[in-house]
Amino acid sequence: MSRQASSDRCRSLGGYLAVVSDAQETAAIQEFLATIGYNDTLMYIDGSDVEEEGVWRTEAGDVMTYTEMSGDEPNGNRTENCLVMTHDFVGDIGCTWSPSISAVCEM
Repeated sequence: MSRQASSDRCRSLGGYLAVVSDAQETAAIQEFLATIGYNDTLMYIDGSDVEEEGVWRTEAGDVMTYTEMSGDEPNGNRTENCLVMTHDFVGDIGCTWSPSISAVCEM
Protein backbone atom coordinates (compact mmCIF):
# COMPACT_ATOMS: atom_id res chain seq x y z
CA MET A 1 0.00 0.00 0.00
CA SER A 2 1.01 3.62 -0.35
CA ARG A 3 1.35 5.70 2.80
CA GLN A 4 -2.06 7.26 2.17
CA ALA A 5 -3.67 3.86 1.65
CA SER A 6 -1.95 2.63 4.82
CA SER A 7 -3.26 5.62 6.76
CA ASP A 8 -6.75 5.11 5.35
CA ARG A 9 -6.63 1.44 6.34
CA CYS A 10 -5.65 2.32 9.92
CA ARG A 11 -8.51 4.83 10.11
CA SER A 12 -10.98 2.25 8.80
CA LEU A 13 -9.95 0.06 11.74
CA GLY A 14 -10.50 2.91 14.21
CA GLY A 15 -6.86 3.93 14.59
CA TYR A 16 -4.08 5.83 12.86
CA LEU A 17 -0.52 5.27 11.69
CA ALA A 18 1.64 4.60 14.76
CA VAL A 19 3.60 7.56 16.09
CA VAL A 20 6.88 6.20 17.48
CA SER A 21 7.90 8.48 20.32
CA ASP A 22 11.06 6.91 21.77
CA ALA A 23 13.63 4.11 21.50
CA GLN A 24 11.67 1.83 23.84
CA GLU A 25 8.56 2.06 21.68
CA THR A 26 10.63 1.41 18.57
CA ALA A 27 12.12 -1.70 20.19
CA ALA A 28 8.72 -2.95 21.35
CA ILE A 29 7.18 -2.61 17.89
CA GLN A 30 10.20 -4.21 16.24
CA GLU A 31 10.12 -7.12 18.69
CA PHE A 32 6.41 -7.61 17.96
CA LEU A 33 7.05 -7.55 14.19
CA ALA A 34 9.75 -10.21 14.57
CA THR A 35 7.52 -12.33 16.83
CA ILE A 36 4.70 -12.43 14.28
CA GLY A 37 7.08 -13.17 11.41
CA TYR A 38 7.13 -9.75 9.74
CA ASN A 39 10.92 -9.61 9.83
CA ASP A 40 11.64 -7.92 6.52
CA THR A 41 8.24 -6.45 5.69
CA LEU A 42 8.36 -2.67 5.37
CA MET A 43 5.68 -1.06 7.50
CA TYR A 44 4.65 2.59 7.19
CA ILE A 45 4.59 4.49 10.49
CA ASP A 46 3.53 8.09 11.01
CA GLY A 47 6.06 10.70 9.98
CA SER A 48 6.79 12.68 6.84
CA ASP A 49 9.11 15.48 5.81
CA VAL A 50 7.30 16.15 2.54
CA GLU A 51 6.46 19.77 3.50
CA GLU A 52 9.99 20.73 4.60
CA GLU A 53 13.01 18.49 4.07
CA GLY A 54 14.44 17.33 7.38
CA VAL A 55 11.47 18.49 9.49
CA TRP A 56 9.49 15.37 10.34
CA ARG A 57 5.81 15.86 11.10
CA THR A 58 2.93 13.61 12.07
CA GLU A 59 -0.21 13.45 9.96
CA ALA A 60 -1.75 15.87 12.46
CA GLY A 61 0.99 18.37 11.58
CA ASP A 62 2.93 18.16 14.85
CA VAL A 63 6.72 18.34 14.64
CA MET A 64 8.17 15.01 15.74
CA THR A 65 10.69 15.20 18.56
CA TYR A 66 11.92 11.60 18.16
CA THR A 67 13.18 10.65 14.70
CA GLU A 68 16.00 8.17 15.38
CA MET A 69 16.70 6.13 12.24
CA SER A 70 18.99 3.31 11.20
CA GLY A 71 22.51 3.70 9.80
CA ASP A 72 22.71 6.39 7.12
CA GLU A 73 18.96 7.05 7.13
CA PRO A 74 17.30 9.29 6.19
CA ASN A 75 18.97 9.12 2.81
CA GLY A 76 16.27 9.82 0.26
CA ASN A 77 16.33 13.61 0.22
CA ARG A 78 13.25 14.88 -1.66
CA THR A 79 12.41 11.44 -3.12
CA GLU A 80 11.89 9.63 0.20
CA ASN A 81 9.67 11.52 2.61
CA CYS A 82 7.80 8.92 4.64
CA LEU A 83 8.90 6.77 7.58
CA VAL A 84 8.94 2.99 7.51
CA MET A 85 10.24 0.28 9.81
CA THR A 86 10.99 -3.44 9.88
CA HIS A 87 12.02 -5.66 12.78
CA ASP A 88 15.51 -4.10 12.71
CA PHE A 89 15.32 -0.95 10.56
CA VAL A 90 13.80 2.54 10.63
CA GLY A 91 14.22 4.84 7.64
CA ASP A 92 12.63 6.90 4.93
CA ILE A 93 11.06 5.73 1.70
CA GLY A 94 8.84 7.20 -0.99
CA CYS A 95 5.30 7.89 0.14
CA THR A 96 3.78 6.18 -2.89
CA TRP A 97 6.24 3.27 -3.07
CA SER A 98 3.97 0.34 -2.46
CA PRO A 99 5.37 -3.15 -3.17
CA SER A 100 4.66 -5.25 -0.10
CA ILE A 101 4.43 -2.34 2.33
CA SER A 102 1.92 -2.53 5.12
CA ALA A 103 1.37 -0.33 8.17
CA VAL A 104 1.75 -0.25 11.91
CA CYS A 105 -1.54 1.08 13.24
CA GLU A 106 -2.06 2.57 16.68
CA MET A 107 -5.46 2.07 18.21
